Amino acid sequence: MSPSQYGHSTNGVNIANFRIINQKKECVQPGQYRSPFDWQQETAKTMEMGNAENLMSSTLRHSSNLLQTAAVDLVVSDVKTVEQALRTKIRQTDQLKNALESALNDTLAERDLCIQIKSSLEQRLARVQEKQGINESRLQVRNGRPLREKTMDDVEGLLLKQQGFVSAFYEKVKRAINHVDRELAQLDMVRQRLEGDLQDKTEAIDVDSKVLGILPDGTLGEAGSLRRRADTKLKTPHTWVTSTEDNIKLARHWITDSIRLRKAVRTSILNSRSTEHEISRTLNYQMMSKLGATQGLRDHLQRELERVRTEGAKAESQRSSLAHALESKRGPLMQAKERFAARKARPERELVADDVEAALAREIAHLNAVTSQLSHKLGAVDKEINSLDLAAMTLEDNIRDKEAALSVDEQVVMLDGRINLTSPPPSSVGSNTSNLSAAREATLRRIQDLEGDLISARREREALEANVAHLKATMSSPKGHLGGPDPFGA
Repeated sequence: MSPSQYGHSTNGVNIANFRIINQKKECVQPGQYRSPFDWQQETAKTMEMGNAENLMSSTLRHSSNLLQTAAVDLVVSDVKTVEQALRTKIRQTDQLKNALESALNDTLAERDLCIQIKSSLEQRLARVQEKQGINESRLQVRNGRPLREKTMDDVEGLLLKQQGFVSAFYEKVKRAINHVDRELAQLDMVRQRLEGDLQDKTEAIDVDSKVLGILPDGTLGEAGSLRRRADTKLKTPHTWVTSTEDNIKLARHWITDSIRLRKAVRTSILNSRSTEHEISRTLNYQMMSKLGATQGLRDHLQRELERVRTEGAKAESQRSSLAHALESKRGPLMQAKERFAARKARPERELVADDVEAALAREIAHLNAVTSQLSHKLGAVDKEINSLDLAAMTLEDNIRDKEAALSVDEQVVMLDGRINLTSPPPSSVGSNTSNLSAAREATLRRIQDLEGDLISARREREALEANVAHLKATMSSPKGHLGGPDPFGA
């Protein structure tokens, strides 16, 4: 008999209900007799009822045994199912934990790289500010050059160009730092979410492991230390997995975005640095060329001044000679005039235009002509001496301006902190930090020096040609003639 047929006969009759009906039927009213058949039937029915009770009891024992066996099997199956579910949950949680740890490590590594590039950008910004200050100082110092030397030359143009470029580069670096700061904020947000989720996963694994260790007799073991939380709304397994996957996807998204940002920053800064280095290299080359050209012009002016002074000394000597010759002619002229006048005292009969009279007249005429020519020549020499003095003063003023400009240009070159004029500029955002070999760098410097010498020589030649043309024009004028032959041998 199965447990579902307990309390029924083999024919399916409910034994308890059948017993109650029979008891009511067999009840006898007081003062009445029962028939012998009823009496016999009662005994038979009582025996039948006993048999039914025995059958029901055995059936109850059998169903109880079956129920106990089914309960034991069900409990064992449920325990196995729970343990398998716990182990599966722990394994899934551990997989998500490993994925979170990987994403967190990548996030922390990317965050460190962003911090490094931010530090590099801040250092770059400081060097750009320093370069900007040097550039402004150079413009201010060059503004102190003499008026004669204030020209919009290549150095001035490059300084202005570099000033604009450095200002734009400064703003670009500031924008890059702001972008990196925003990226760091996003990475910190992702890091906090990953750390929180990772901590929850670690605690969940610990809790599930302790739950798995609860004994069959209900002893809590390590689970007794678990803190009970208030009842909260449970998530679905899909939502639980999706929330962690969303955190990992968010981390990967911002890591990828940070990598793109760092690449863009490096590309932009590298291109700007290359342009700035090229401008600074050209500026340094032009400044050194300007120094060479100014030194060449100053040396040429000094040589020209020496020639003018030498010529002035010769002119002074010539003037002294002319003055001495003129003074030496004045005595004979006075003598001839006195003789000519004294011969007028002869008697009227003796006043004859003889050879003496003709000789005295010719001598006076010759002496007057010579004196006039010497006086004219002396005046011309005086004018030329004045012109030479004026030229010497002009050359001296120009030399002083060139020396002042040279001093200013040297200060401009030394403002970047180099040791001396022959040393290369220090390494900075504005210096040429090339990775070329030492031999190639030396060759390039030699080429630059030769180009600077060529430019200086070209400018010096042009200046010499201009001075020679000016001197030729001066010497070809009648008033400036000095070296002609002296018809009187004075």
